[in-house]
Amino acid sequence: MQANAEQPETELAHDAEVTDLGEFVERLADQAEPAEPAAGPSALDPATAAAAEQVRARIDAGSAPAGLRVLAEALADSEIPQPRDEEQVFTDVVGAARTESLLILEGHDPAEAAAALAAAGLRVAVTAVDTARLGAVVDAVPGAVAGLPTLTAAEQRELRLLLATATPERLARSGREIPPPPVWPSAEEVRSLCGHAGVGGHRGAGAPDVLRDVLNTLDEAGLAAVVAVARETRTALDELGHRDSWAWPLVGDLVHGLHRPAFEALRGAAAHSLSVADASRDLPRVTLGGPLPPDAVALLTEYREFLVAGGRVRRHFATGIAREVQPLLALIRVGGEVPADPERVRAVVLHLELAQALVGVDEGCRALDIPPPRAVGDLRALVDGLEGVEFAVRAVGRLRHDVLFLHPSSPVQVPDLESAERVAAGILDVAEHGSAPEAAHRLDGIAAALSGTGELVVEHRAAVEALRNRDPEAYAAAIEALVPARREAVDQARCDALLARLRETDAGLARAWAEGARGFVWGVPLDTLLMRLPAADQLDAVLVLDAAELTVERLLVAAAAPRLLAVADRAPTAGPTLLGALERAHAPTVRGTSTPDPEARVVHLPTARRATA
Repeated sequence: MQANAEQPETELAHDAEVTDLGEFVERLADQAEPAEPAAGPSALDPATAAAAEQVRARIDAGSAPAGLRVLAEALADSEIPQPRDEEQVFTDVVGAARTESLLILEGHDPAEAAAALAAAGLRVAVTAVDTARLGAVVDAVPGAVAGLPTLTAAEQRELRLLLATATPERLARSGREIPPPPVWPSAEEVRSLCGHAGVGGHRGAGAPDVLRDVLNTLDEAGLAAVVAVARETRTALDELGHRDSWAWPLVGDLVHGLHRPAFEALRGAAAHSLSVADASRDLPRVTLGGPLPPDAVALLTEYREFLVAGGRVRRHFATGIAREVQPLLALIRVGGEVPADPERVRAVVLHLELAQALVGVDEGCRALDIPPPRAVGDLRALVDGLEGVEFAVRAVGRLRHDVLFLHPSSPVQVPDLESAERVAAGILDVAEHGSAPEAAHRLDGIAAALSGTGELVVEHRAAVEALRNRDPEAYAAAIEALVPARREAVDQARCDALLARLRETDAGLARAWAEGARGFVWGVPLDTLLMRLPAADQLDAVLVLDAAELTVERLLVAAAAPRLLAVADRAPTAGPTLLGALERAHAPTVRGTSTPDPEARVVHLPTARRATA
């Protein structure tokens, strides 16, 4: 078909400066030619007005229709002189539609073109003003739908993606339920239970076979007693803090009876020092002007008692303790003054006692290789740490005693701190998971609870069998494989749900999508399509049948989908038309056979771009 060179140029064609999409829509809505209009309603008809209003609303909302934007840009660019590009070559309608957003079809059967696009996965709306012609074309398309899918655009994208990525393994999970992760015990718990059950796999951490066997011989009261001691030992060792601290080696030495006198001396000195430091915390500051004699504390204590009893300090002719203490008081200042009252003398006594006690603390720390305190906070931490060490030593001692007498011929020994820690962990492990029969019963109970009533997926069945076979390694592999299996089951359940919803309104479309076709063909009158434009991403292409007869304002149909395909199989009507506008926009033309013949050999000709009108 030749370009309509005789048709008058319109304001739309001349105005190459119009690039704003909103202004472009306004121009389209005003493109009626009252004198000699092309076939179809004028620009003031309700369908065109409704389409323009919808497009304006979408532009204001920031979601301008992609197809209309491409059309506006193509028309604007067509008026700007540009070097001639090399011709693009398309083999068929589908190939052209994958490359171009605007196309003119010549010599193609519209029904065959629409069916080919749908088979390629495109969602196509076939539209025309002539409803009789539209019906004839749509009736010739196998499986054409009566309306758009009821699923939202997002649900359609999700369903199409799920269908496109389906695998035989995922399809086999349809209708299967896999219990969520919290229902499945961890691999470590199963490994420990298998160890306690006395079969295969690694034994529980800290629970040697001999210890478990001995504990299984105890009655309920005996087991409860040794578990209490083990729990106390575990708590005491946990409270020691980091293993690199000074407390751990000290506990190990004390367990074997080493450094006990030095430890007790340090405990006493540290506790006394902290007590004196707390007592003198709110007293005035004491400063000394020189060294004091060894009996200074005794003299000052006697002097304080003298003052408390009501003794008077005379400036001249002092007698007794008041005269003896005068040389000391000359070297001491409390709050900048000579101590002359019981409270200030008490501050001096506490200061001297604290100094003497700290000397003992420093000596004890050096003897036990402990960092000495540098402040009251360090001293308090030292006292707490020493108490924790004593608690741990006593707990380990009780554990060693109780384990030694678990059984008359008990082979379990606790020779050192490391053994005590390991044995305590083993006892608690047995207490948590029970004896061998109890562990086996628990494994069987877990397997029964996870067996379900329906058919299990392969990974689910493997995990249950691993529990029954007491195979912790197989169980660990099975629950690891359950992660992707559960994800596939969820995806397939979602796919089935979306297909079921689609099937409620269009069983044929649901069946076609499930069988591999991702597109569809929907026949809709042009006025109906313009009155209610589909939401974004509901359609991939619009195929206009009578493009040579439609007035230019009907280009608003480009807002319905990202691709606009016009069928040019009739002589153009006088005046500006939709087809003429596409030609001015240099929309590529895809030519087919001029006279369809079932017996003829079809040859697809190269695409030719239309000349500017």
